[in-house]
Amino acid sequence: MICNSVAWAYQRQNRLDDAQNLAVHAADGVERDHATSAEGLRVWGGLVMSAATSTARSGDYTGASDMMLTAEEATGRLARMPATADGRMVSVFNRSSVRIERVRLAVQHARPDEALALARGIRLSADTPPSWRTWLLLDVARAYADMGDAAGAVATLERLQRVAPGWMRHHTLAVAIVSDLWAGPARPPGLRKLARLLGVAE
Repeated sequence: MICNSVAWAYQRQNRLDDAQNLAVHAADGVERDHATSAEGLRVWGGLVMSAATSTARSGDYTGASDMMLTAEEATGRLARMPATADGRMVSVFNRSSVRIERVRLAVQHARPDEALALARGIRLSADTPPSWRTWLLLDVARAYADMGDAAGAVATLERLQRVAPGWMRHHTLAVAIVSDLWAGPARPPGLRKLARLLGVAE
């Protein structure tokens, strides 16, 4: 878990090779020594997802997708293991979390059709943190906007506004999406209210 935190810090410094190498090395060690326990598998999964994120940010989307698929397949084993005693001390790792990250990477790499297809297959588990749910809705809204589906984007943002109104008002990506929609050719019902809420329109 410490290696995962350090890899995250490397990512924020744009030291992507260091982040990827550390996450892969740590994941190999966990897989070798702890893969038979739910705790070990969850930590391993978090490290693989971290490595995939660094790989994608380095420009290798295909390699990142392969890592994410490997992680998602491993969640099937996790479902057959006894639950962890204290999930707060290990990575958030289940099929839902992997899918959410796959949607995010697809959006970030201009693959909105793939992002929406992945999002449609998500069944959120009970232990998915609220923050991850809000991020998913924001990424789905971005994907709809990128596809030119203003109505789909607005409907998703309205759902996000109901779930996390305070969070949404202060998030730059939400403002950017609504600004793009407001400047576009179609203004579906609900867009004006969102634009006013986020200060895009008076």
